[in-house]
Amino acid sequence: MQFSKAHKKAHNFSKAHTKAIDTSEKKGCILMANIRENAKNGKVISYRFTACMERDVCGRQIRKYTTWTPPAGLTAAKAKKAAERAADAWEEETRAEYQKQKEQGSAYRLPPDKRRDDFLSFVNDTWFVLRVRGENDKPNTVAFYKNMTRMISEYFNGAVLQEISPIDIQKYLAYLRTEYKGKQGKPLSAKTLRHLYGTLNLIFGYAEQQEMIAQNPMRKVSAPKKEKKPVDALTAEQAAKLFKLLPDCTLDFHCILQLLITTGIRRGECMGLKWGDIDELESTIRIERSIACTPESGVVISTPKTVNSIRTIPVIPSTLALLQQYKKQIQNQHPNAILKDAFLFPNKENIFLPRDPNSVTRRVKRFMKNNGFPDLSPHDLRHSCATLLLAQGADIKSVQEILGHADASTTLNFYVKSDLRQMRAATEKYAAAFNL
Repeated sequence: MQFSKAHKKAHNFSKAHTKAIDTSEKKGCILMANIRENAKNGKVISYRFTACMERDVCGRQIRKYTTWTPPAGLTAAKAKKAAERAADAWEEETRAEYQKQKEQGSAYRLPPDKRRDDFLSFVNDTWFVLRVRGENDKPNTVAFYKNMTRMISEYFNGAVLQEISPIDIQKYLAYLRTEYKGKQGKPLSAKTLRHLYGTLNLIFGYAEQQEMIAQNPMRKVSAPKKEKKPVDALTAEQAAKLFKLLPDCTLDFHCILQLLITTGIRRGECMGLKWGDIDELESTIRIERSIACTPESGVVISTPKTVNSIRTIPVIPSTLALLQQYKKQIQNQHPNAILKDAFLFPNKENIFLPRDPNSVTRRVKRFMKNNGFPDLSPHDLRHSCATLLLAQGADIKSVQEILGHADASTTLNFYVKSDLRQMRAATEKYAAAFNL
């Protein structure tokens, strides 16, 4: 059955549901093909066959899949009987081909033109397990790709990996742009669309690398256009107003806000700070851990975003003095504690356990709303730090190192925002240099 015939409209993949008919196992493998109905609007439109060849050296089942569509005009009972006969014939042929390939020393792997791998099984059981969880244990990264694969899986439910064409992917991207609505009924942002495109690139690239497909269909699919928006950041006037309001905050929140806007550290990096990371003699802080929180993992301690994010950065005198004042407060509350390994901003129960970074975002947003600022997040204060540093004449390289970027282009492209006053000052310097 051709992919295009099975799916008139690509987004109808998500409409199918399955119902088991017959399963029999022995030694962990299916003796006869497992048959499941694929139904749409209460009517069976096709059947999915699954057969277990054997178990590999790690004890995992080696499965084969296919989808079969019954001839038109059959009653439900006759279609079921026909599916059982078709499944038996398919399984016999598949087992024979598998044995042939095995005897030829193909390491249990059929060539791409002989394979019919279920796309969802490949994405969730192979790519996600080996390439996402297997190579990156950062909770936020795992949660990000879990969300991306969920959106992809909803659409391509029932598809065969080897039969997905560039046109099918283009239809999916068009569907996302024109028809898809999120939880709040809003269309996808251009940024999320590019994230999904990138995830598909990784999925099909891995499939090609493992010789499961003959050619990566993404090579013939153009990337969605970038939608460059100026970052949200405080102006110099707004920053001055914020600094005047900080003394009215509780001491811990005063420290959080001042660290975010004067050092440009990320929210998770701020929550990951321990007292031992502060060098009072050198007036520096060491960034070497980050706190993340996802529904799946809860609050966990991880490494910073990238290798370049592990860094030592300077702290201005007023921020250091504020931290010293805050440290005395914590020591008075815990007179017997050795604070070196305690978190600066711990949870309420234990100073050696980190705080949920999401609570900081909520607190920052309330502060912004209550004081007439734009709706800024902790990450927007990071943007603000970079913008204000550069506006005061800091060089790009220094700002790049402070923020922990891998290269200066990220600093320039995403964190620098010039206003008319800065542009006018630049042109005035140019004019003065040549007496114009």
